[in-house]
Amino acid sequence: MRQPLLEKGATHQTEGEAKEDEFTCWYKIARAFNWVKAREKRMLWLGGKTYPRSYVSNKMNNQKYSILTFIPVVLFNEFKFFFNMFFLLIALSQLVPFLRVGFLITYIGPLMFVLFINMMKEAYDDFKRNLRDKEMNQKKHEILTTSGVYKSICSQSLKVGHIVKVNQNERIPADLLLLYTTEKSGSVFIRTDQLDGETDWKLRKAVPQTQQIHDPTEVINLQCFVRAEPPNDKIYDFLGNMEDQETGHVEGLSLENTLWANTVLASTGFILGLVLYTGIETRAQMNSKMPRSKVGLLDQEINFLSKVLFAFMLTIAFLIIVLEGFDGSWYYKYFRFVLLLASIIPISLRVNLDLAKIYYSYCISNDTIIEGTIARNSTIPEELGRIQFLLSDKTGTLTQNDMVFKKVSMEFAQFSVETMDELKAQLKESCEQSSGPLGDLDLSQGSFDGQQAGINGSIYGGSSHNNQMSFTTKKRLQPGKKGLKKHNREQKFIVRDLILALTLCHNVTPVYPNKDNPSFKELQASSPDEVALVKFAESLDMELLTREESYVKIKNAVGCIEEYDILANFPFTSASKRMGIILRHRSTQKIVFYLKGADTVMNDPVKPFQRATLVEQCETLAMEGLRTLVISQRLLTEAQYEEFKRRYSMAKSSMENREKLIQQAIESIEVDMEYLGTTGVEDKLQEEVLSTIEILRNAGIQVWMLTGDKIETAKCIAISTGLKERKQEIFEIANVTKESMIKEALNELDGKIDKMMLLIDGGSLQIILQSEELERRFFMIAKDAPSVCICRCSPTQKALVAKKIQQYTNKRIACVGDGGNDVAMIQVGDVGIGIVGKEGMQASLAADFSILKFKNLKHLLLWHGRHSYKRSAVLAQFVIHRGLIISIIQAVFSIIFYFVAIPIYNGFLMMGYATIYTSMPVFALILDQDVDLDSIMKFPPLYKTLQKGRSLNFKTFLIWVWISIYQGSVIMLFSIIFFPGNSFVNIVSITFTSLILIELLNVFTQVHRLRPKMLLAALITIIIYLSSILFFRNYFDVSAIDRQFIIKVIIITTICWLPLHVLKKIIQLCWPSQTAKVKDS
Repeated sequence: MRQPLLEKGATHQTEGEAKEDEFTCWYKIARAFNWVKAREKRMLWLGGKTYPRSYVSNKMNNQKYSILTFIPVVLFNEFKFFFNMFFLLIALSQLVPFLRVGFLITYIGPLMFVLFINMMKEAYDDFKRNLRDKEMNQKKHEILTTSGVYKSICSQSLKVGHIVKVNQNERIPADLLLLYTTEKSGSVFIRTDQLDGETDWKLRKAVPQTQQIHDPTEVINLQCFVRAEPPNDKIYDFLGNMEDQETGHVEGLSLENTLWANTVLASTGFILGLVLYTGIETRAQMNSKMPRSKVGLLDQEINFLSKVLFAFMLTIAFLIIVLEGFDGSWYYKYFRFVLLLASIIPISLRVNLDLAKIYYSYCISNDTIIEGTIARNSTIPEELGRIQFLLSDKTGTLTQNDMVFKKVSMEFAQFSVETMDELKAQLKESCEQSSGPLGDLDLSQGSFDGQQAGINGSIYGGSSHNNQMSFTTKKRLQPGKKGLKKHNREQKFIVRDLILALTLCHNVTPVYPNKDNPSFKELQASSPDEVALVKFAESLDMELLTREESYVKIKNAVGCIEEYDILANFPFTSASKRMGIILRHRSTQKIVFYLKGADTVMNDPVKPFQRATLVEQCETLAMEGLRTLVISQRLLTEAQYEEFKRRYSMAKSSMENREKLIQQAIESIEVDMEYLGTTGVEDKLQEEVLSTIEILRNAGIQVWMLTGDKIETAKCIAISTGLKERKQEIFEIANVTKESMIKEALNELDGKIDKMMLLIDGGSLQIILQSEELERRFFMIAKDAPSVCICRCSPTQKALVAKKIQQYTNKRIACVGDGGNDVAMIQVGDVGIGIVGKEGMQASLAADFSILKFKNLKHLLLWHGRHSYKRSAVLAQFVIHRGLIISIIQAVFSIIFYFVAIPIYNGFLMMGYATIYTSMPVFALILDQDVDLDSIMKFPPLYKTLQKGRSLNFKTFLIWVWISIYQGSVIMLFSIIFFPGNSFVNIVSITFTSLILIELLNVFTQVHRLRPKMLLAALITIIIYLSSILFFRNYFDVSAIDRQFIIKVIIITTICWLPLHVLKKIIQLCWPSQTAKVKDS
């Protein structure tokens, strides 16, 4: 029944008003404040009227904070960390008089500095987001008013129900329904890389009811309204319809009629679109989810060590109380000692590490050797140095996603690039004898239905006595085969039908952009594969001339024009994995249904007796490492087409289960398809893939390949990329349907996995994932394999595999891919690496690091990853030592001077020590290089030492604790011994001067290669310190600084530093590390 419409002045309730009454008062209030998304369907009239009456604003707001929320939210996020919360409590304790142990600025200053740096960073990032939002919100767009004229308004002022005009290369400002385009075909192309990351252009079609008007401004006067589903996040789906109030005609609307926000109009001219969704209800905004925040293993280890330090601080304070004998109010003094020793936990550690990571990320993004690499996540560059598993996509990652035609295989023959002239000759001969598809049908004999029965029956191996046509069997010897096969159809006509299918069955549109050169043609399409196939057909002189919404014109191999009416078109989707088109040849009135797709979905539609041939040929091409596409056709009678048209039209206008009904209608004609042939294209390998995988394997990184391709193709790629070594065998688990079979296979595999490359298909993997016991056993065995290949793997399975490796191995994994189907895996990995490829930017944008080529991985991991981790490990431990040594000095000072609970260093000295006196030398550590690039590439095993975390573990931590205890104790004790009877101010001067010099020397003990910048940092630090002695006389007794003072300070410094330095050199000499061996080689 047709939807009733409100005329002006009408008072009865419409369906839209009735729907509004179904929702609660709370929901209406929440909708008014945009607290919740709309749940009701919307009705939009082309004249501007809408139900419901109000919708969310189109104003973009990607800011994390507002003026009111900035300070509280940032402070909350900062004090979630143990370091910051600890020092906040310490600072607050100084407000209590009996707990005060020094100047308040000593404790509040460092904390305020850390908070200030982080708040400024957050404010700057949010300010940039505000500028981007403002630019988008203020962009001008034209809308069509009810008077039929265009009016310019800001993007943020667009409302649901507006009809907006968008020109070529302009961004779509909201989710639109395509009403009209200046393109005669009624179709436009859009670029969706900012929505789904895919660089392929997408085809969109105007609604036929509105496209046919002559004056586009008249669209506002059409008595039509649109029903649209509630907003959702499905960017590949839309459900709605348009109804004409005057005629009652209902037109089904789908994804192909929509233009989502943030896409760009690629076609020439302009379009008119009806605004369906705005603001936070657009598909783009509803899909803009925050990725999970990744925390590096180094950060987790440091967090653990900070808790150990906290316990160590409490222990030292307790030991002091024990030595004192619990006299008096010991618990009061205990808390004071805890406050005095608070510098054990260095508040500057997080800031130092964050700044270092920003520097590492800068080096990665500006490395000319791996030009184009972008570090999108500056919090985990050191994770690149701890990778043990690399999970890689195949197409576009290990390969270039650059398809080169190699072979076409048919029932009777196989043609390659070398025999293309023979194919071309047969095509030309058939075009001379016929003017359209199925040229071997003799239209002069029998009825059309009878002929159709003949083409679908006896011609393909059935009974031949009813067939009035004469067919000559041609013979061709297949390369490598000695047998000959007979077929009822002449091969030249099958060749013609196959090449014709490639010329017609696609979404490619030829455009002629150069008016001065009308013959110059460009092919626009949503997929480069489609363009490649059309160009292949053109190389055989089958040329696509015109493609419109319902019309196609081509020039065949003999120069004759052929015209076709497009009756229906079924685009390729990731779910269907096939594409179809129904055409009527104008000259012969034949109705032909062409269908092409992956072998897995094309097996059932083709005739049963042709299926074995299809499978055999696909497997043969796949064994050569080629990607396959199956081509088929079916001749339809008028009756068959009309029945399909009726079902298809009903399905498209349905508002319930539309996709299911449409698919059922299409599948009703996807039967008895004639198998024409299979094309085989080669996907070129990426540059230096073989050497890159070999280097990564030698570095201790296990490479797993996860692909959606067939087993045979995966095998070939595994061999050609070096994933399978020569001495290894392939252990295959495929087409398994029972758990018992998998258990048997795993029993056979266990014990010899280190000599095997494991290959498993997605179906078998799914059975494994359904059993927790089987799942655990599989991954515990597979983790020891030199390499693993999972084929026929879905995007969901890729992400699951990554999670399971993390779960069962506790090792760091990197996931690398180039397409939207790799995003889930990339986001699960400890490090996600996206390759900018032909499939678009989605993987690159979702990744932590973006690279241009697979070969860049070896430089990214072995060079930048290794140095980032080693430098961060040394930096973290040195900063911990910097706080620990001053706490040891404080503890020894308190014990010597009768357990007095007063600070040895006050105010400026404590702040200066953690900042201006030691910051530059400490940051010199991030410039250190233990080996050069050539050595790392020649000796990849150097990377293995990092995977075990030996640069930062509990053992190295205890070594630094021992160094701190030794040096802190020597400084304090020898200061008392060398300067007996000196005043407190002199003790401060002596110990602090020795401390600064020791820290400078400790830095140079850690570095492997001195650089001018390191020496400059040390020199500047010494100058600053000497200047501060002159200017801050309250802290230093300048009169006591003489020659004897300097000599004794040098002696103290030497005793503190030299024994440890010599001991380290002796250890390195007697037990050299791998790095030292490489340097000496």
